[in-house]
Amino acid sequence: MRRGTLVLGLLLALTACSVTVTVPLPPQEVKVPVASDTMGLIVYPADPPPFPSPGSVLKNVVVRGTLEANQKLVLTLDLYARTTDPKNDGNCIALRDFATTYAYACPPGPEDGPIGRATFNGTTSASLQLQGEKLTQGLQQGRIWLGVMVQGLPAGQVALIFKNLVATVTLGL
Repeated sequence: MRRGTLVLGLLLALTACSVTVTVPLPPQEVKVPVASDTMGLIVYPADPPPFPSPGSVLKNVVVRGTLEANQKLVLTLDLYARTTDPKNDGNCIALRDFATTYAYACPPGPEDGPIGRATFNGTTSASLQLQGEKLTQGLQQGRIWLGVMVQGLPAGQVALIFKNLVATVTLGL
């Protein structure tokens, strides 16, 4: 009985050492090339902005915000995160606009983690609630690539912007 009480007391003490903070994240724009889908590849921005890491040990991360498109869409996008630069991944393809690389298309692999979905119903904006291991790791590092995989895009390049992103982060032991 004493052992159970000791374990319960220890768990309560560790819970008391946790704190929840909110961290604003910079917007990221992903341009998907002229195609009807990403052909099973995840499209990431070429150079997402860094942000200050919240520090400490991250126990839980939930990111809320919106995904805005430059035109009305009717589709669902699968969203991914990665913590390593796709430029350094030999499996990723650079997407260029003349001499400028604007994005990378990568086959799903161990560097990519699913973080959620965004559904557009004839709108230019979809609300987001994102979670996942790669998202947590990226917040810990202060740099993360947010990407999309999609089927059924309209003709022409589609620009998607992850906006108003706020991470609710539980820090602790």
